Amino acid sequence: MTLSDRILDRCAPELDAMLSHRFVCEIAADTLHRNVFDRYLVYEGAFVDTAIAIFAFAVARAPDAGARRHLIGVLDALANRQAPYFEARLAARGLSSDMPLPPQAAAFRNGMLRLAETGSFLDIVTAMFAAEWMYWTWCTRAAQSAITDPDLRAWVVLHAEAEFAAQARWLKDAVDRYGTEADLDRLAAIFARVTDLEIAFHHAPYEVPQ
Repeated sequence: MTLSDRILDRCAPELDAMLSHRFVCEIAADTLHRNVFDRYLVYEGAFVDTAIAIFAFAVARAPDAGARRHLIGVLDALANRQAPYFEARLAARGLSSDMPLPPQAAAFRNGMLRLAETGSFLDIVTAMFAAEWMYWTWCTRAAQSAITDPDLRAWVVLHAEAEFAAQARWLKDAVDRYGTEADLDRLAAIFARVTDLEIAFHHAPYEVPQ
């Protein structure tokens, strides 16, 4: 087994918990309430700025030019495609980006940013591998379902398309390329921690803001 496969095997309980989350299941069943998806869009849109910072740390710590070039492309996509996507969708749905983040969403943002600030290139890659592999896995399944909200369907399909799959696989391959057996315990702990933060983050849209 590759290092990344061993991480996936070790973290299967956490990943399975996320893949069977209420949010994921309701999307596949086309029963997700519009207000839940609206809040999710606000919280996920707010995370784009954090993701830009995370990948900027990865660029700065990248061990070679190939990794830097790839990650600069990721930054371009975040800043010039994902950020405008959220701006447009929030405006179309009459949502404000100023909605305060609930504790679970803030904990995800702060936890991911702290890891990027203090971790190595490999730590950051593993954290994003956890997040993006999870999204690609469940969205690939959900994209086969009949989702009636066009914005929700577009969001799911975006994470099941070839471009996103290639990014998830690049992160997985990077773990294998730059990691060693000695890194397994640390990287598995990072993967599990990020997945736990994702689970809590996906609880947040069900909480009605006070």
